Amino acid sequence: MLIVVGLLLFLYLLIQYSNIRTKQILKKEKEAFWNREYQANSTRKSDISGLDYITIPMDTLPFTDTDEEELTEIQSNIKSLFQKPILNLTGLSNTDLKLKYGVANIKFLINCDDNYSSLVKNLSRWGSYLYDHNRWNEALTVLEFCIQCKSDIRKNYTLLAELYKELNTPDKIDDLIQTAQTLDTLSRENILISLKEIKMSFYLK
Repeated sequence: MLIVVGLLLFLYLLIQYSNIRTKQILKKEKEAFWNREYQANSTRKSDISGLDYITIPMDTLPFTDTDEEELTEIQSNIKSLFQKPILNLTGLSNTDLKLKYGVANIKFLINCDDNYSSLVKNLSRWGSYLYDHNRWNEALTVLEFCIQCKSDIRKNYTLLAELYKELNTPDKIDDLIQTAQTLDTLSRENILISLKEIKMSFYLK
């Protein structure tokens, strides 16, 4: 009986210690967050003119006159971004951006990142549309530009890899794998797995 009581008391104390420890950790994390946020909101504006802005190559992307509603919409969306500032800020939180570039730049940078998200999503739609309609050369142009923009959309990589496979250019799949390895995103590993599977299937066909 005394052993049982002792064990129960030990478990109770262990749980209490764990709860106290967890609260202390959460408190420290909260304090660290707000200290960092305070510092971010005090950071002076820096020059962001030299950042790696993305320019849409209007003269090389395969824009065409069409009556097809989906294609018209996609092309229109991309054209609307041509003169807008575009930056890939994937992996950076608002606090990160304020610390790095100053609180006065945050609205502009968020807008740049929104433009980037719109660009890669529409490029992905465009590439998929062209691929599905067997317009492979045009799909290559669109998808390669999308990858150049450091898109982390898995489908962009797999479609492009499938095209390289069909065109008998496995070395370009290796290039895709190298590009994917540089991504700082949660989807990185899934992209790499898919690309390696496509590369392997090339030798098994």
